[in-house]
Amino acid sequence: MTGEDNPCEQRGNESGSITRRSALAAIFGGAGALAAGALGLVAAFLSNAVGRTIARPWIRIGPAEDLDPESFQRHMLRIDHDHAWIHQRKPLTVYIKDLYPDDPVALLSKCSHLGCTVKWDAQGKKFRCPCHGGVYDEDGNVESGPPPRPLTRLDVKIEDDICFVRLPGDDQQDATA
Repeated sequence: MTGEDNPCEQRGNESGSITRRSALAAIFGGAGALAAGALGLVAAFLSNAVGRTIARPWIRIGPAEDLDPESFQRHMLRIDHDHAWIHQRKPLTVYIKDLYPDDPVALLSKCSHLGCTVKWDAQGKKFRCPCHGGVYDEDGNVESGPPPRPLTRLDVKIEDDICFVRLPGDDQQDATA
């Protein structure tokens, strides 16, 4: 029996119908392509969510000459915050003090304990959390109470006699003073 007479030795499929082997190859090939695509999407999402740092904008506070070298001044900011489909405009308080000839110091008013808004006590020269009794010194370091960390120090710059601050992290998109 020659190769032409033995159907077991025929290599090609002359009728054009799909064999079991080619159907399984197509199914597994498609499943592999879908899995690779899904992994690619997950990797792209994670690299955007974890590995990328978002440029934080400088927020205009006002003329540098208005900063007080004797005491902290309270400045209210409005932060545009987008989370999923929710857009919010959140208030945020920043305290700034001029340290001429050095750059001013700016501290975020969020207590590191539970996020309450601390207040500047000008007489005692301390930041005090009214909720749980946390006390911070002029540099934002914890003096007493439950706060686990100092107050958050912000980047500050003076450009063309205008004071700007930059918030930490990527929790804001735009801010106004």
